[in-house]
Amino acid sequence: MTTINRGTLLELVRNRPLLAAELLGDALAADDEEPIDGGVLLRRFSRPDLKSTDEPALAARYREIVADARRARAHQAETVFQGLIAFLRARINEGLDQANGASDAGERNPHKAERDLAAKRDRVDFLESVLVNELYLALEEHAQAEHLLKLEASAYNWHTDYQDAWRP
Repeated sequence: MTTINRGTLLELVRNRPLLAAELLGDALAADDEEPIDGGVLLRRFSRPDLKSTDEPALAARYREIVADARRARAHQAETVFQGLIAFLRARINEGLDQANGASDAGERNPHKAERDLAAKRDRVDFLESVLVNELYLALEEHAQAEHLLKLEASAYNWHTDYQDAWRP
């Protein structure tokens, strides 16, 4: 059986509560001596044992990790995302120029392409606000926006200016 120290356990519970609950359930299920209910849990894990004196240190470490992640993401915004956003804007403008040319040539329903490209431009604007202007609450939101921006760019993976770093 593997043992885990108290600090690691508290960090796991704070940072990955679902995983901690699953591991606790597995550990309790492995011991079939008595049925599991609230009383059994309290006897196995008394409340004083679950209290931590390390909370201020863990909270400070968490703030450091989040600050480091925000700095890394801000650097990535400057180096990767601004170039990717400029690439996408250029492709959208090219598409709009083609749609306007089709409209001038008398093709049917040229406004559909314009609406699609306007929607794409709005998505890129929103993703830029998240990735470059740091308009997000959690790091997960930033990661999702990063993935969505790369998915938008993957439609142009045939273009000579497309970079492998932009692959989703």
